[in-house]
Amino acid sequence: MKAVVLAAGKGEGLRPYTEKEQKEAITILGKAVISHVLYGLKKAGIEEVVIVTNEHEKQIQDAINVDIPFETVRQKRPGITGAVLDGMDKIPDDEFLLAFGDIIAEPEFYMNLMNSYITGNSKAVFSLVPVSEGMQTYGLAKIVDNRIEIVNEGSTLALAGAYIIPKGDFTDILEYFKKISPFSRYFIWSGKWIDIGYPEDIINAIEVLLSDLNNSIISDKAEISKTAVIGKKVIIEDNAIVDDYSVVKGPAYIGKNAYIGNYSLIRDYSSIESEAKIGAYCEVAHSLVEPRAEIGSKSYLTYTIVGREAKIGASVITVSYPANPVRGRERKLGALISPNEEIYHGQIIGPNYRK
Repeated sequence: MKAVVLAAGKGEGLRPYTEKEQKEAITILGKAVISHVLYGLKKAGIEEVVIVTNEHEKQIQDAINVDIPFETVRQKRPGITGAVLDGMDKIPDDEFLLAFGDIIAEPEFYMNLMNSYITGNSKAVFSLVPVSEGMQTYGLAKIVDNRIEIVNEGSTLALAGAYIIPKGDFTDILEYFKKISPFSRYFIWSGKWIDIGYPEDIINAIEVLLSDLNNSIISDKAEISKTAVIGKKVIIEDNAIVDDYSVVKGPAYIGKNAYIGNYSLIRDYSSIESEAKIGAYCEVAHSLVEPRAEIGSKSYLTYTIVGREAKIGASVITVSYPANPVRGRERKLGALISPNEEIYHGQIIGPNYRK
């Protein structure tokens, strides 16, 4: 079976960040969001993938590090429905797997979807997941007499972003879902699942991915000072440098060729991506620092996302409380700094700041 993966959305909940970087290309723990999807599809037995993209097509192509045959198709028709139709045109089979490229879930999520299709007698299978925050941001469904019914409200079951559906002639994908759902199978996923739509989803994804870590994984090629302190549940990749008297208190991730300066503290579900540089005397917690970003000395980042190649000056402080995240359970959210942006020295940045 072939799959269509959607990666052409505007990423409204992450603007202005997504004006410069497609959200499916955002790197978390050394892997782009879309690569988490493709890895799951490969484990589920998908043989080939059609990825629907927009003007950020090359970002998606460069971000993929999963060994699975794929081709990219530039979206021509508008909306999600148009993206599905543009991808479906490349599918020769009667049924195909439709996946959203901004979902982070375990491979078993996609394997369960495929198993439900193989073991049943229906041409369509829907994945559902319980949600408790930001219900208005999801497509919803409910189960009535053991059948799935697509609804607009009144349910805590969300459409989970992966489906097997028959090819059809439709002008609205949600209406098509409503049409075929009474005759479809479904399964309710109770494992790890994050829909990357808002800054808090990225922060949550780091926590979810690192929560499975039982022991530290430290590359023999990493350069760690004898005076540095490395805690439990820490990943340190090849050629990363952890300099004198710095502390990495897990759970945390330090990517390839990243640099952690003297006396800095990296803690509590932070992901410092490849070639990022953290200056001396910094503290970073609950944050993502994307590849090649630079954080100036004596800066404090919490619940913050720093885009690739962005530059944060010295002595910059982010304040994360009180904030109003759309999906977050905690009222904490720091700054969203877009790729290639610059924050000048000495600034104190309030909650929900975006640049």
